[in-house]
Amino acid sequence: MTLHSTDLILVLALVAAGCATAYLLLLRKIKQIVAERQLKIADQLGSLDDAIRALETRLAEHHLHLETPELRESTSTVLAGEPEEMQCEGEFEAIAPEIHAVIAAATVAAVGPAAHVRAVKPVASPWSQQGRVLVQGSHNARAGR
Repeated sequence: MTLHSTDLILVLALVAAGCATAYLLLLRKIKQIVAERQLKIADQLGSLDDAIRALETRLAEHHLHLETPELRESTSTVLAGEPEEMQCEGEFEAIAPEIHAVIAAATVAAVGPAAHVRAVKPVASPWSQQGRVLVQGSHNARAGR
């Protein structure tokens, strides 16, 4: 049995039609998935925006509460009575208030509106510690003798 040119053209046309159909179906499915993901991201951004607004109002109330003279005096006496290593200044100044707000907003968005961030502390990177170990380990103490 030999394949004639008309049969070859028919087979190529069927293969091309199949490829085009598969391409169009996949393209439609990808567009549907992208639209669903965009809606999900929009919902997450909306809840994050609501959480940020709630935290901003809570922060504003906290600042108003701290501006009262009686509270400011009691806070300064408590801090003055503590030893220097117990005070929260210096070590935690590196974290900006905006970062605190973003962390709190992300926590509220992930856990729920009842979530409260009690403390935010900077953590030393394990990569920097590993780098120091490698550098100090590369020094040969016996080479100088």
